[in-house]
Amino acid sequence: MSEPTNEPPLVTRTDLPLVAPAPPARTRPGLLEAVIWCGLFVATQLFSAIIGTGVVFGALMYSAADPQAFADEQLGGFGKAVDLKAEGERPPIPDGIGRSLASGMLAAQFASLGLILLVLPRRIGPGWARQIGLRRPHPLHVFLALLLVPAFMICADLIQTLFLWATGMKPPPVVRALNGVFGSFPWPLTALAVAVGPGVVEELWCRGFLGRGLCARYGIPAGVLFTAALFAAMHLDPSQLVVIALMGVYLHFVYLAARSIWVPILLHATNNGLAILLALVLKVGDAQGNVEVPVAVHLLAFSLLLFGSVALWTSRAEVISVRGAEGAPWRPESPGVSAPPDGVKMRLVYAAFSPAAVLCAVASFGGLAVLLYQLSR
Repeated sequence: MSEPTNEPPLVTRTDLPLVAPAPPARTRPGLLEAVIWCGLFVATQLFSAIIGTGVVFGALMYSAADPQAFADEQLGGFGKAVDLKAEGERPPIPDGIGRSLASGMLAAQFASLGLILLVLPRRIGPGWARQIGLRRPHPLHVFLALLLVPAFMICADLIQTLFLWATGMKPPPVVRALNGVFGSFPWPLTALAVAVGPGVVEELWCRGFLGRGLCARYGIPAGVLFTAALFAAMHLDPSQLVVIALMGVYLHFVYLAARSIWVPILLHATNNGLAILLALVLKVGDAQGNVEVPVAVHLLAFSLLLFGSVALWTSRAEVISVRGAEGAPWRPESPGVSAPPDGVKMRLVYAAFSPAAVLCAVASFGGLAVLLYQLSR
């Protein structure tokens, strides 16, 4: 029989956890994952556009009296319209091809929206709409976003002109292509394909989804720059990389000031819609889409952009603690954007706006409108 040992009996510590707590999950997506998601988004748009274009062109071809002759005529005209080696003025894109391409662009927007509704609730989780700012905006922010549209367009055009001059790059004949694509397309569908659709899907995807993870991972300044770079790369046009990236930075600024995704959507969609209106209806610009803008217009546009931005930021939405309230602690899931949920000691408020900034922005808009009206006569 063994001798009893003098070792102390085992003692179970009940005040220590049996398993170490898991570290908090990092907000997603990170940069690499965001690049992969952007590739999937672009692939979805391209695939849907090809399918939509093919279906509509096939329907038009087989409804023609001579399908083979129709196809040869349309494809031959399209080849001449997009021939990069051709000198001088190119013929417009044929009507059948134009309607097919416009339908494909519309299909791409619907497919992108479907991807968003599939991905965001699953990757962000419960409360995703609250986290990305899918809430009613402040009326002042809606007013300022609409006021800023002409300044946003004119300043972007100036930056694009300077970039092309400095690099010697030549953009594709976008206006000519748009005339051929949307010339006979119904206006409501045109607005959905090139204004409302891109404004909604690109802002939800870039600012709402990608920007949420990138700003949470790397801080707001770096996150905004990464988001803007991906936003520009998604447009697949090297000649517009800089201007689209800068537009993305400004749209993110508007998003952070309003804490509502609807405000950058409104600015984005109105910018696109007004650009199409000027190009297709009012026939502004030459055959290459170039517009001569006086220096005074640029100065007034910069003034409107400056004062409008100050008015936006001084009236920005903020999260504050409620004194004496009871509730759980809360950390914003999307920095600068998320509103506090129910049951926390914080709430969303709007800062007092600057009347001087608003009045200066309105005056700049009025001066710009008068000058543009005089130039159009």
